[in-house]
Amino acid sequence: MLNDGIYGLTIQRILKRRRKCRPEAEALAVLRNGTILGSGPLGGLFTGTHSYDAATGQNTVKLHVEVPPGGELVTGFTAGNDGASFDIEAAFDRATGAYLAQIDLGGQPVEVAVAFLGPLPN
Repeated sequence: MLNDGIYGLTIQRILKRRRKCRPEAEALAVLRNGTILGSGPLGGLFTGTHSYDAATGQNTVKLHVEVPPGGELVTGFTAGNDGASFDIEAAFDRATGAYLAQIDLGGQPVEVAVAFLGPLPN
């Protein structure tokens, strides 16, 4: 289960030929009572939810991502003059203080490293 708090995300595009990842972007996210709010350094915003199934030990994250006009994703996709939006859903087993996941972002494999940075202030 993910705890309420502040999380750091490092997003890397997976290079198919060398099978290595190249650092591309970082973001911050806040989780409070199952609600996620986050932003990247170039203005991309994401909102969503987190749920945890105690019986299976599985976490589920559903995000809606808004890319600003002219914004570019780590995959090379450019949003254009009107910007862009898309949804991401991911499921993973137990969460520790840091974990790694691979997701498909517009047909491109992307690795996301998530680290718990600290609790929310009172």
